[in-house]
Amino acid sequence: MAFFFVQMADPQFGMFAFFSTLTDEEVEERWRRRLFVRKAPEIITGFADESRLYTLAIEASNRLKPAFVAMCGDMVNDPKDQNQLDELFRITAMLQDDIPIHWVSGNHDVGDAPTTESLALYRERFGPDNFSFDHDGCHFAVINSSVCYNPENVPDEWESIVQFLKDDLSTARANGCEDIILFTHHPLFLERADEGDGYFVIPRDRRKVILDILHEHDVSSVFAGHWHRNNYAEDGKLQMVVTGAVGYPLGDDPSGLRVVKVRGDGVTHKYYAMDDLPDSIAL
Repeated sequence: MAFFFVQMADPQFGMFAFFSTLTDEEVEERWRRRLFVRKAPEIITGFADESRLYTLAIEASNRLKPAFVAMCGDMVNDPKDQNQLDELFRITAMLQDDIPIHWVSGNHDVGDAPTTESLALYRERFGPDNFSFDHDGCHFAVINSSVCYNPENVPDEWESIVQFLKDDLSTARANGCEDIILFTHHPLFLERADEGDGYFVIPRDRRKVILDILHEHDVSSVFAGHWHRNNYAEDGKLQMVVTGAVGYPLGDDPSGLRVVKVRGDGVTHKYYAMDDLPDSIAL
């Protein structure tokens, strides 16, 4: 077992334009929440910046030829804007046919508190939001972390995710998979598994439920997005990796993507800025 995949997150078509309309007070308020929004010199319309960055990411994937691409959520800023969606899919169609892309739902795709309607619309556009797949002896699971974050409108969906994880990971282990990796949009935590609740992490009570299942089945890694910057933490042997945005950065990390290598001796990864993308990857 030796292969690599590309993880991306938060291309979020329309975000540059949205942030360009913020007042000085709104920019300052976001900085207080550690969202490092940059004051735009003029109002931006459209999504030329997102198109340029996502095109670079897709072109890099075609050049590197990963086993697959995992897109960890917030594909667009406004799921009601068909132009944003059309541009996302136009550029995605440039990905070579032999490189699968696996979509992971984000809060901008289904809402901070998903509804039956928002989930149905997402599934129509992108396919299932809770699913799994295998590659070369490794098992990958995907869950809808927006439901985990706030299931008040769809409590049955939260219960379904819990049961899905239990059943899916049990089956993977029974089938002798060598490694298990989970993809989400929201990080489970940023510093410690028992840290307090906040906008950027799964609330502690539901976080514990998920972590207990992951540890029971010896999951090695969780890869997420949502924070628009890189972050690394651990809970025992589990690594919690947050990847910076393909689109608008909200920290010191530039727009970029992550290359993840999966080998018999473990999972390693490196984040590449868009102006420093490699020409090839050596295993």
